Amino acid sequence: MKSSPIHYSRRHDVDWLRVLAFISLIFYHIGMFYVHDWGWHVKSAYQSVFLQNIMLMFNQWRMPLIFFISGLALAMVEPKISSPTLVKIRFTRIFVPLILGMILIVPPQTYHEAIQNYAYLGNYFEFWLEYINPSTQLLPAMHHEPIGLLTWNHLWYLIYLWVYTLIYVMFKPVLQWLADVTRSLSASTSSIWLIPVLLLTTYLVFLRPYYPRTNALFGDWYNHALYFTIFILGYFAAKSPTIWQRIIDARRIWAGFALIGFMGIMAAHNGWIDIPENDPLVQIQNKLWRAANMWSWLLMVVGFGGAYLNKPSATLSYLNQAILPWYILHQTIIIVIAMALSAFALGGMLESGLLTISTFAVCAILYEIIRRFKPLRFVFGMKPG
Repeated sequence: MKSSPIHYSRRHDVDWLRVLAFISLIFYHIGMFYVHDWGWHVKSAYQSVFLQNIMLMFNQWRMPLIFFISGLALAMVEPKISSPTLVKIRFTRIFVPLILGMILIVPPQTYHEAIQNYAYLGNYFEFWLEYINPSTQLLPAMHHEPIGLLTWNHLWYLIYLWVYTLIYVMFKPVLQWLADVTRSLSASTSSIWLIPVLLLTTYLVFLRPYYPRTNALFGDWYNHALYFTIFILGYFAAKSPTIWQRIIDARRIWAGFALIGFMGIMAAHNGWIDIPENDPLVQIQNKLWRAANMWSWLLMVVGFGGAYLNKPSATLSYLNQAILPWYILHQTIIIVIAMALSAFALGGMLESGLLTISTFAVCAILYEIIRRFKPLRFVFGMKPG
């Protein structure tokens, strides 16, 4: 017999986790400008090898966490709105900002990438006219076929979330049935950890070597397996109060696993331990370790968030509205300011400090402008207000 639906009260920890996840993403992208030997759109003259160790702490679980939170949020809103209403809301608040962002917000990133990496000499307006022309012949090495220079860059999360929403709507009855089954199970702490870890390990073994990450939507099968699974796991977790509470109660266990996992990742990255590339068993063990590290960090963050962040505040109310415009704007702001600062040869410490402060300041200022004008609110996926 189908169980009765859960009626959710506002979970402020989910709002806080969403805000903090996207703020950490801004810091991460600032770090990408400086981290040594990791490709990005543009790079600083002041690159750090040590920064890799800090970035490694975040890069395996930062996006899975965002998709997990997206699944949590979907489950909580499900009883309140119909599927057609959800699609309509997601179209105006996700898909439209994505398309307008590709045309209006992302181009300066591609422009500066063309200057730094391909010695492009034209002005911005000339470049933008070529950028919005899918048939352009300019800079073929930068093309994203079949749309030429057009790209979503950091906004790829929006198109993935849009597609996952459509898949959810198509299979909603099946997912609700599975959620009911999950809710009826007496999940143990070990199964909450082990089952997803084995699933994620399978993706690393059988998909990652053949489908490297592209964020291009089509053909990005490893990313889809990873992110859609995490998205649905978030949905199931919210549908089972028992599982969600167990994640919170076991937060110190997840923290211990996360610490051990990160120590292993660091040891492998810095060559403190030898991982033979031609030994299949060792490679599988390495992938199991990475999957365990990813899932442990995610559970730890969700668990501690549920324990300590489920409380309202005026700051949260403000940031909850601001974070989507900040996300849409931040990478373009980082790159434009970074390229301007690089002309002054300020040194790595001063330049990175100014870049960080300026990025958040400009995001905040532009948001204050955006939230006051309905057309801009529409462009940046905000409610009409």
